[in-house]
Amino acid sequence: MKAYQFLVTLKYVEPKVWRRFVVPATLDFYDLHSVIQTSIGWTNSHLFNFIIEDSINNKTLELVADEESVTENFTLAQLYMKNPPEEGSYEFSMYQRMISKQLLLARDVDLNQNIDGSPEFRYMYDFGDGWDHTVVFEKVVDDYEFDYPQVLQGEGTCPPEDVGGPPGYEEFKRVITDKEDPDHAYMKKWAKSQGYKKFNLAKVNSKLKDEWDIICDNNSSL
Repeated sequence: MKAYQFLVTLKYVEPKVWRRFVVPATLDFYDLHSVIQTSIGWTNSHLFNFIIEDSINNKTLELVADEESVTENFTLAQLYMKNPPEEGSYEFSMYQRMISKQLLLARDVDLNQNIDGSPEFRYMYDFGDGWDHTVVFEKVVDDYEFDYPQVLQGEGTCPPEDVGGPPGYEEFKRVITDKEDPDHAYMKKWAKSQGYKKFNLAKVNSKLKDEWDIICDNNSSL
C-alpha cells in the first residue's frame, strides 16, 4: 500500500516533543489532524488549523474543521469580489488578506493534493493555549504493510490540555518537580485528571489501530 511518512514537532517546549509516523496515502487533512492528536497525546478538545503556503499559486491555504467558518468566509469573499472596498480603507486591508488566503474544510482536502508542493507546513491546536507544530512530509512509502496509521518513533511527553501554552507548561513543570511548592500536590492531581503521562509507543499505536478500526466500521455501515 502507498503511504506517506511525516515528522511532527511541537514547538517552543522542552524537552522536545516529536513523532514520526506513516499514514495511508488515501487520508485527508482531517484524518492527519486525528493522527497528530493521538500520536502527540492531545485529546481533540479544541479547534485546530493547518497553514500551508502554496508557492505555486502564491496563496496561503488554511484548513479547518468548522464548516460554518468556511461558508461565512466564502460569502464574504463573494461580496468583496462583487463590490471591492475602497483602497486604503480597513475593509480593503481585510479584502487583501482574504484574497491571499483560501479557507477550506480539512475533510475536503486529500493529502496528495498538497504535500508534494508543500513538504513543510504548520499545524495549530487550541488557539487559546497556542500549541504550534511543524509538520514535515519526509517521503513516500510504496510498500507500507498496514492499512492504518502507525507511529515509528517519538520522544517527549505531551503537555496537559489547558495548561496555558508553553509559558504555562514551564510553570507547571516547575511546580510538579518541586515537592516543597504549596501547589505541588494539587498540580500532580490535576495533571493526572488531564491524562498527563509519558509517551508510550506501543500504547499509542494500539490506540491508533483501535480508532482506525472504528472509522472503517462506521464507513462500511454508511
